[in-house]
Amino acid sequence: MCKNSVPIGGRNTIVEIDESKFGRRKYHRGHRVEGQWVFGGIQRGTANCFFVPVEKQDTATLLSLIEKWILPKTTIMSTNGGLIRALKT
Repeated sequence: MCKNSVPIGGRNTIVEIDESKFGRRKYHRGHRVEGQWVFGGIQRGTANCFFVPVEKQDTATLLSLIEKWILPKTTIMSTNGGLIRALKT
């Protein structure tokens, strides 16, 4: 569980980020999920983390959240290939 929601990371730290949709299938059928998209990150080896509800999951939105919630000089890990490519530029 998160201790607090403040910017995390910094030099020599790793923050893992991901996005997920929290909700349930409508009428318990099919694959469409009603719910809320959430973007978050957790600093390895600590309980420091953040979770932010998001309306759009586009690269520009996620990059702005990274700038707000993750300190400079942090190593960021993610399974989102498009986001990783955007971070490298």
